[in-house]
Amino acid sequence: MIEGEALGVHVFVVTGGEHRAAALAFVRALWVECGARLGMTEPVPGVGVGMEPRGGWTAHTRGLLAVRGDSGPGVRQAVLRRDHDVLCLSVMLAPDAAENLGWAELDAHWSDVVRAAGPGAAASNSGTLGETRLYLARLVDPCAQPAAESTGALAATLRSRAPGPPDRVPEGVVTPQGFAVWELLPTADTRIERRLVAVAGHERDPELTAWAWTDRNLNLPPLAKYLLHAAKLRYELRVWRGAEDIATLRAATDATIKALLERTAVPAGPRRQSEILRASHALVALQARERGLVDRSTLSREMARTVEIAAANLALFAGDESLGGPFADDRALADWLVQRLDDEATYLEAAVRRCEQVGSLADQLVQRSQQRRQETVNLGLTGAIGAIVMSLGAVQALQYTVPLPGPVKPAVVTALGALALLASLVVLRVVAPERSWSLVLVRLGAGAVGAALAWIGVAAFGDWGAAAGATWAGAVVGAVLGVLVSFGFCGRDRGH
Repeated sequence: MIEGEALGVHVFVVTGGEHRAAALAFVRALWVECGARLGMTEPVPGVGVGMEPRGGWTAHTRGLLAVRGDSGPGVRQAVLRRDHDVLCLSVMLAPDAAENLGWAELDAHWSDVVRAAGPGAAASNSGTLGETRLYLARLVDPCAQPAAESTGALAATLRSRAPGPPDRVPEGVVTPQGFAVWELLPTADTRIERRLVAVAGHERDPELTAWAWTDRNLNLPPLAKYLLHAAKLRYELRVWRGAEDIATLRAATDATIKALLERTAVPAGPRRQSEILRASHALVALQARERGLVDRSTLSREMARTVEIAAANLALFAGDESLGGPFADDRALADWLVQRLDDEATYLEAAVRRCEQVGSLADQLVQRSQQRRQETVNLGLTGAIGAIVMSLGAVQALQYTVPLPGPVKPAVVTALGALALLASLVVLRVVAPERSWSLVLVRLGAGAVGAALAWIGVAAFGDWGAAAGATWAGAVVGAVLGVLVSFGFCGRDRGH
């Protein structure tokens, strides 16, 4: 029924991003194993490149980079190319008829190469876009034409000859070039490895080779270009599914918005200030969430554009937009993913707008509340300090001499300075209530006031010359009492 069984392989890996090093290491290992395990140890004459990539493995040279093969019967070659941002390794195992090797044996040889190269294409960190194994053959009957039915003699032959024969052969398609194509075991949409069977007419080996493997100039063939963009499509699908679920992201955003609205809606009363303070923390969280939403929305739009480009290239290289089989599967996946990404970006942009509007309103409420509180405290402190200043000014203007003992005067001056300092620290606490250092400063100021008042007491009622130690002890006790009093007031402030 069929003859000339051959295996073609196309491996596509990224050349940028976080997985670049792993991708290059994987392809380089495959390249080395092609020589060690498949006997491709000789350069191919007349192609203009050697067995090592032009410019080295890390260069960004495009086009044909390297070719290696052997001089034995049949064709065993490996070709390395770069297409824009993708490195493509193509391998052809087309043994001579006398070797009596079929798809199963050739597939096993390639699997040995992949295992020896390392983690393989399926590893999440390999940087592999995709790997496709092409099981190529031609019909024995010169008068027969390939048909892509899922039943019949040809389908039965595929079941018996293909590696790991499936229970059934899925519906295939005949391409505009006249080749019958099936995809074996098309499992998950996110699959990295694909297995396609392509059967040509008896005299059409050269055309099948140029379509699936390479032409005389060793260019990337049309099918490989198609498979490259299909691999990009499924790679984007894997990235999208690996990201945080949009429903979870939106739910977290809605919960943050709800908490913020509840805290800013507290009526005037003892709890309002503490709730406004908590709302300020929720506002910061909301702003961080907004930046995450903007980033995800932008990535969704970029990914949708990448998928649209891949879909357009799929249609270009397929040659017919109505092809069924694996081509229809890729086309349907592209259409679905573009729509999902567009819907996701729309929902994310709506969530961003909610964040902006609610965040702007909450920011105004928080700022106004803090401003009103600061103005109230400033007014009270201004009145208290103004009264002290007015009293001192009146004493000076009326030339009134305060009957204070000499030792008491420096203590009174110190107490007035400490009181003024405490007043400024209280204002600072009001402006930055969430900062722990502002609370520490208020307590230190209260301790200073307490120490100064204790100094006044000791100086007024004790013997200054004989009680220096008592003065220091009294100052320490006064400082401790001042700090304890500040604990009480600050505790009530937090409770509100």
